[in-house]
Amino acid sequence: MAELNINGKKVFYREQGKGDNTVLLIHGAGGNSLHWLEVTPPPGWRLLALDLPGHGLSGGDALDTVSGYAQVVAEFIAKLGVQPVLCGHSMGGAITLTTALEQPELLRALVLVSTGARLSVAPAILDVCRAGDAARVGEMISGWAFGPLVGLEKIRSWYSQFGLSTCATYLADFTACNSFDIRVRLGEITLPALVICGDNDRLTPLKYSIYLAENLPNARLAEIPGAGHMVMLEQPDLFSRALAEFCHGLKK
Repeated sequence: MAELNINGKKVFYREQGKGDNTVLLIHGAGGNSLHWLEVTPPPGWRLLALDLPGHGLSGGDALDTVSGYAQVVAEFIAKLGVQPVLCGHSMGGAITLTTALEQPELLRALVLVSTGARLSVAPAILDVCRAGDAARVGEMISGWAFGPLVGLEKIRSWYSQFGLSTCATYLADFTACNSFDIRVRLGEITLPALVICGDNDRLTPLKYSIYLAENLPNARLAEIPGAGHMVMLEQPDLFSRALAEFCHGLKK
């Protein structure tokens, strides 16, 4: 693990792969950098997966706006001194889109994973977060997050590695997601974009990704068969292949 200091707080990140090109990976609500542990770096590229504030090993508190997280990501990129492909999962996709709207010059391209231009959250999830039962929140999310190809034991193994976020973190993240809606601004994002989604995603259904691919000016869709919301864990080989093909197709 490495770290950068952002606004007086330590932001940790994991690195794998080597090369002059970088993919920066942004996890989703209640997650951390370990959600990307199965992804293989494209040849000649390095993957950096960060823990957002209040998540994983990073300091500070979780934020309740997507724009707040996007500002942290922008400052992280500026300190790195690179122009990465920014890849975000679920809430991380919202952060990626917002960064592309607010500071596109920082980015080379976008990868949008299991996300949408609008991310509404079921009231039942918000209610459980407010009730303070973190285990119940994790149980609800994990129950909806995976497609039919992954067994219960594998899911439990992953979550034992990830650890549980606090209810305050879940509530902040889901509040941020629930207020996110940039549908009318998608046409402003002209960076190359790859949209990836599993065809069994129950949290951000495939129609969300189709909408993104059809309304972003320079996007294409990669549909991963049999995968649910956690597509990069469920089908890592297909995910990594789609990521590599997209990265290697970018202009130097």
